Amino acid sequence: MIWQLVAKLVTGEAGVYVARIRRLIMLYAVMAVFAILMLTYLISALYVWVASIYGPLATSLGFAGGFLVLIILTWIATIIVRRPPRKRADDRLQRDIASIAGVAALSNAPLLFQSAKRNKKLLLVPVAGAVGWAVWRAITAYRHPDDGGL
Repeated sequence: MIWQLVAKLVTGEAGVYVARIRRLIMLYAVMAVFAILMLTYLISALYVWVASIYGPLATSLGFAGGFLVLIILTWIATIIVRRPPRKRADDRLQRDIASIAGVAALSNAPLLFQSAKRNKKLLLVPVAGAVGWAVWRAITAYRHPDDGGL
């Protein structure tokens, strides 16, 4: 777009180009206003529909909670975006290292299965862990039957 403006300046047609850009900007602004109005009416229609099911107070509280969650998510996104590029690069590096470690673990799975075939005692460790976890869940469920063992 900038090169078109430079070309129009050289040929002397910059005024026509700028006028066309100005009209496009006005049309985009009008479209943005209509989109905001459309979203407003859609949200209000959703509110009326939900209010007819659950009542106005519960719907108002639900919408307030929903918008609070959206505000918090937006705030978290701004914090992430404001981080320095070096910190974001470090985070990407950590994710890459984690994915490489996962691939390495999966690529070694056949070797682990072969060693487990040869030495059956190696299977006792995960089995003992699973049995221990099941016993722990049974004990906590027995102690606290009202909350499902949590």
